[in-house]
Amino acid sequence: MDIFLFLIITYIMGFFTAVPIGATQIEIAKRSLNNHRRAAYMVAAGSVCSDLMYGFVALFGVAPFLRNKMVIAVFGLVATIILWLLAFFTFRYGAKKNMLDLTHTAIKSKRLSFVTGFSLAATNPMMIFWWLIGLKIIKDLNLVTEFTSNINLLFLFAGGLGLASYLFTLTNILHWAKKFISNEMMKKVNFGLGFVLILLSFYFLLSSLRTLFFL
Repeated sequence: MDIFLFLIITYIMGFFTAVPIGATQIEIAKRSLNNHRRAAYMVAAGSVCSDLMYGFVALFGVAPFLRNKMVIAVFGLVATIILWLLAFFTFRYGAKKNMLDLTHTAIKSKRLSFVTGFSLAATNPMMIFWWLIGLKIIKDLNLVTEFTSNINLLFLFAGGLGLASYLFTLTNILHWAKKFISNEMMKKVNFGLGFVLILLSFYFLLSSLRTLFFL
């Protein structure tokens, strides 16, 4: 077994899994662009913790009930409500006269930011299948002969590190980019992020309703 290549490939898979734009990335962008980098870090940390939780579910099989379509549909409906709430606060914050005002508690709070990141990722149990797909890729490449408990933990560590690396890098890039963005542009960005959250919420809503109707 080539342990070094195994860790590198797992890290890369984790990194690129976090690239597609979703609700977590939007919440990170809101905080980074509004000078709340530490809060953005906490969103990323909460998201990674939730993803690792699902990794444990996938690799150690502690919650097979998540394969139930009804449970998946309920998670989707919860995600819809959370995204509507986040969109509401995003629009309200974007309507502020001065976007550089640092007193907005909901955005600034590191504790609330961690809960936000964790909650958003927790409403996506499909993350289980990413871990299972990653395992299959590793097996197909013959990098591991046998998945023991220790190998599973290494897989979770390397994949989680990849996820965290992208989200923290995104935070730093956006925090740097805000220096070149005007107050008016900040408003437009926040309203744009709010509309994306609304679109994501309808995706989850339609997906959940389709699942419920075809149970």
